[in-house]
Amino acid sequence: MKRNFTLFLLTISAGSCALLSHSNGVAEEQNKDRTGAPGSTQPCTHCHSPTSSFDASSIISILDVDGNEISEYIPGIEYDVEFKVSADGAAAYGFQATSVLANGSNAGNFTNPGTNVHLESVGSRHIVEHSDQHVSGVFTTTWTAPETGSGAVGFYMAGLAVNLAYGNSGDSHHATALSLTEGVNTGVNAEACNELTLPVVTDNGIVWTAPIQGAFQVYDLSGKLNYSAQLNSDEVLNIPAGEISSGLHILRFTPSEINGFTPKSWKVVIPR
Repeated sequence: MKRNFTLFLLTISAGSCALLSHSNGVAEEQNKDRTGAPGSTQPCTHCHSPTSSFDASSIISILDVDGNEISEYIPGIEYDVEFKVSADGAAAYGFQATSVLANGSNAGNFTNPGTNVHLESVGSRHIVEHSDQHVSGVFTTTWTAPETGSGAVGFYMAGLAVNLAYGNSGDSHHATALSLTEGVNTGVNAEACNELTLPVVTDNGIVWTAPIQGAFQVYDLSGKLNYSAQLNSDEVLNIPAGEISSGLHILRFTPSEINGFTPKSWKVVIPR
C-alpha cells in the first residue's frame, strides 16, 4: 500500500526556536513539540534573537548498516540517524526532531540515543532532542522503520546554533525536513529481522542447525535470492566464506510444516 505524502523543506525563518532556553530540551522542560512537523508548535521569536552573527544549517541523514544514506526504508529494519547542526562561529548546538506518517502519527521507533541526546514525548508524538548543548553539532540515534504498508515517512528537525553569550541574542535557528519512501521488504518477516541469535555468522562463513525440515534462503536488500538450500531436521548448514557477497543480508528459514513453527528471519552482515 502506498500513500502520497508531500513534505515541504523548511528554510531559515526570521524567528528562532527556543531549543536552548533550557539545556535539557523543550520537550522535557516545556512539553513542546517545535520540530516543524504537522501539528507542532511554531518556533518562538522572543527567546532567541532573529538577528545573528552567523547562519545555521541543519541536515538529517538516515544511514544503513554500511553507512550509506538511504532514500527509502525497508519495513522493520534498523537505521542509524544523524541530526547535524553547523554554523561558522557558533559555540554549541541543540536540536529537536521527530518522524511521522502522512496522518501525523509516529513513524517507527527511536532507540539508542547518542551523546547529549534523549528520547521524549509530547502528547502522543515521539521526540528525539538534545539533553545538553553539544559542541560538535552531531546528534545520533537509532530508528526502526515502521511496518509494511505504512507509506512514506517524514523526518522533521529544528536545529539551533548558539554563541553561549549572556542571554539568547545572536543565536541562529534552522529547520529542515526529509522524506523517505517505503521500499519492498522482499516478503521476509521484517519484524524478526533483528533477532541475531541464529545463525552464527563469522569470517569463516555461516553455520546453522535446522530445527526441523525446511528451506534456508539468503536475500540481499534488493530482494535478490543469493542462496537457497533444503534442510532436514537437525541438519547442519555450513556456507563457506566467499560463497555469498559481503554486506547486509536477510536470512530466512521456512519450515516445510508450518503448524506449530513460524518462519524465522534475521538481518545479518556478511564480513568482507
